[in-house]
Amino acid sequence: MTDGIVTIRKLRRSDKFRMAELANNEKISINLRDAFPFPYSVSDAEEFIAACIRQNPVEIFAIEYHGQYVGNIGLHKQGDVYSKSAELGYFIGEPYWNKGITTRAVNLICEYGFKELDIVRIYSGIFEYNPASQRVLEKCGFEKEAVSKSAVCKKGRIYDEIRYAKCLKPGAEAGKDEQAGPGTVKKQWYEALFENYGHKYDSESFTQGTQGECDFLEKEFGYNKSLKILDVGCGTGRHSIELTKRGYNVTGIDLSESQLQVAKEKAAAQKLKIKFLKHDARNLPFVNEFDVAIMLCEGGFPLMETDEMNFEILKNVTKSLKKKGRFIFTTLNGLFPLYHSVEKFCDSTTAEGNATYRSNTFDLMTFRDYNITEAVDDSGNKKTLEANERYYVPSEITWLLKSLGYSKIEIFGAKLGAFSRNDVLTTEDFEMLVFAEK
Repeated sequence: MTDGIVTIRKLRRSDKFRMAELANNEKISINLRDAFPFPYSVSDAEEFIAACIRQNPVEIFAIEYHGQYVGNIGLHKQGDVYSKSAELGYFIGEPYWNKGITTRAVNLICEYGFKELDIVRIYSGIFEYNPASQRVLEKCGFEKEAVSKSAVCKKGRIYDEIRYAKCLKPGAEAGKDEQAGPGTVKKQWYEALFENYGHKYDSESFTQGTQGECDFLEKEFGYNKSLKILDVGCGTGRHSIELTKRGYNVTGIDLSESQLQVAKEKAAAQKLKIKFLKHDARNLPFVNEFDVAIMLCEGGFPLMETDEMNFEILKNVTKSLKKKGRFIFTTLNGLFPLYHSVEKFCDSTTAEGNATYRSNTFDLMTFRDYNITEAVDDSGNKKTLEANERYYVPSEITWLLKSLGYSKIEIFGAKLGAFSRNDVLTTEDFEMLVFAEK
């Protein structure tokens, strides 16, 4: 089973070397029962895989991320009066933490369990000192059922165990996701939002500044038509198409197939040849290929679930640039919500028929704005999504870019359709405009 980024599949004997390499880590074993050995050897992996291969039905799977083995996940069906329940267990190799892989894998295994194992309940016990796993389960729709006091003895110390569970509602269809349709895994809010939302997206108020923004970009490019440009999170291709019409060589990438399809249709209607590719900006295939990267209107960054995932976007874009490459992007200004209501700002800039944002809550500890986003897609269906976005202050952006090797970093206020180096960033700016040069 796959969601296009993460796959769960049967274990193979050839997985043993990578499994032993990743599992031989005390940071992993500390969160698991003592039956999970540490140190973890190749022979341990061989024995484990052999037992899994004999399972019928299969309960334990390998997790693949973009085709690479990264860990295991399984459901252990219970017996007797608990025969309709299964216990969830998993581990992910440390190099793959904070990329959203575990959340995707848990969603996949839950769909499999409810459809194939004749169960109505999936549960897991999390040690009290493992908040990361607690957050994963909460994202996947698990509810905290109980806290078992002093239930765990790990390395001679006593801890509480927190029990989470997810139940198949009576009459519900296994694997059915309200936003995504039957037989699919629940998507992240930004994935669900941009499904079948290309034409409506182009009518949103925040997409109306394309001409002026491209005028500004041309000046920044020095009108050099030989530049090779990467448009990250290109959406429906509005900047890619306009720049191509002006003679520039642009490649647009996006995670949304429906947005890319609209981009391709628009380009074909104008007889423009533009390379629009589906890629996750956290895992780009390009190396030292582009002169300039643009990432406008929050093109992926800062929509991700964690700061680490947002940073992966910056890192992968940087990897895609040539030695003297430039990076131009906009992002949400963390100074704004300290002085203003994000909900009121969105209300003031939203036209009739646009997406709406309500019940905004700005978390001062994480600088994330949580809200209920409502939008109507191209087929007239209403979507209601629990969304959240990360706001950054200038010092954070500067530090992140410096850590990636940029030698010159400049930040300004970003005004829709009227970018300018004359606009000093203030608390009145909802977005900031960032320039970085290697």
